[in-house]
Amino acid sequence: MPSRGCLGLSVTSALLLGLLLLGLPPGPTEAQKTGVCPELPRDLNCTEECASDNDCADNLKCCRSGCVARCVLPNEKLGSCPQLNSAIHPLGICEDQCKEDSQCPGLMKCCRNGCGNVSCATPNF
Repeated sequence: MPSRGCLGLSVTSALLLGLLLLGLPPGPTEAQKTGVCPELPRDLNCTEECASDNDCADNLKCCRSGCVARCVLPNEKLGSCPQLNSAIHPLGICEDQCKEDSQCPGLMKCCRNGCGNVSCATPNF
């Protein structure tokens, strides 16, 4: 019969508890890249291009859709949308030109315009 401590723990359990109390970090953790995965179309070809963001180049994220995992450009890009001045309404195209940042070229973001819709705009950094 294994030796028991005053709390009824085996020696092995007591050692594991001691290691946890020392505050040792659990094994290596995966770094998450910024941004949100865009909605991906369903693909019947179940291919896994990545397992985590670390498998993707640059600022691409590993995103899943069904049985597919691909490296894609995230929705949310760096920077913030320019503030609309309520005194002077900027001109805007009165229809939505984008739904998410990943639909805009380069560093541009999908932001509200002066017409109340959204279009690609140069962000503030």
